[in-house]
Amino acid sequence: MRDHVGEVLAAACVDRAVLARLGGPLGDAARSAACELAALEESARRMKRATWAATARAPMPAGLWGIDASWIEAALDGLPARAREALAAGATDPASVWLVRRACAAFPPLPAIEPALVLPTTPDDVARLAPAALRSWLENAGADLLAFALGSHASEVSAAVGPRLARALDRIGRAPRMGQLGDRRAMIERAKVPLDERVFVRLGARAVAPHLAALDRVRVGLRFPRPLGLVISEELRAFAMADRGPAWSALCAGVGQ
Repeated sequence: MRDHVGEVLAAACVDRAVLARLGGPLGDAARSAACELAALEESARRMKRATWAATARAPMPAGLWGIDASWIEAALDGLPARAREALAAGATDPASVWLVRRACAAFPPLPAIEPALVLPTTPDDVARLAPAALRSWLENAGADLLAFALGSHASEVSAAVGPRLARALDRIGRAPRMGQLGDRRAMIERAKVPLDERVFVRLGARAVAPHLAALDRVRVGLRFPRPLGLVISEELRAFAMADRGPAWSALCAGVGQ
């Protein structure tokens, strides 16, 4: 999914030479959006640019209600009661707009959840998974990583983490996971976490982090209750640049494969 900030930059800047000088992911997103605009007829181009600009001016980010409510509660903490009212009813006057923007400042636009989506086909699909499907996918990826790291020693810890590890140990020896789970030594280092109820989701976040765009790493954490979301977000941030990890083909495979 292309960055909304890139769309806003493309809508605001008509000078392609300026866009060409923008670096990093935002520059790439802005140029991609500009190319989309250039391919449209003039009337459609004006409409698209107006839509992107309106999104930027809106006090609330798109997809706000797809964020777990605990994040919104935390964002409202310390703000006047008027902020909660404006967020619920829709801000209209300048003061209410400011309060809503203040509360939502840390939330990026989120894509709509696709209930029928169980597994991501591409990294762009991850932010569209429903929370239950997203957690299941992360936990299965984490179980694969742990099983691969432990190898023949997996049975020694299976009692502590449940049957998910045994199922993972069985499937990592077959395609599409076999030979696609990265460097074993690197995975042993990456698998060093407490064996508690969050072990699989934490390791799953570590496994998928390098495949996700920066904005999607933020979006993933927001789908979960804030205490868990903070843990997942930190793992995604910390391992975003990790290498020698699982290939995407192994991560997006179903548990029956």
